[in-house]
Amino acid sequence: MWGDVAATEGEEAKTGPFADWEYHVTTIEGLIPRDVEQMLTAVQDRITELAKTSPVTALRAVARLQDTTPALALDAVRTARQAMVSWEAIGTALGCTRQSAHERYARQVAN
Repeated sequence: MWGDVAATEGEEAKTGPFADWEYHVTTIEGLIPRDVEQMLTAVQDRITELAKTSPVTALRAVARLQDTTPALALDAVRTARQAMVSWEAIGTALGCTRQSAHERYARQVAN
């Protein structure tokens, strides 16, 4: 069985060490830290509030977020791949499929 990754890792069956690793990555490491969750909520609440009194300023803040998030996502995907995180786990974390994540980032990320 040595060298037979499918048999020893259980990738297809979602059992064995592979499944344990995926569970760890998606469940344990996948939790957003409380302080980050609070910051995201605060930004959302502040922009919603700002839109009521200064809608153009709120739109500028939204545009800034839209400009910033692609680079943050790419950096996070690059770091995840360097840490040997699977494309399936990356896709799950990003709310898409493994294939979508791979198609979107693989060319920009060194495997």
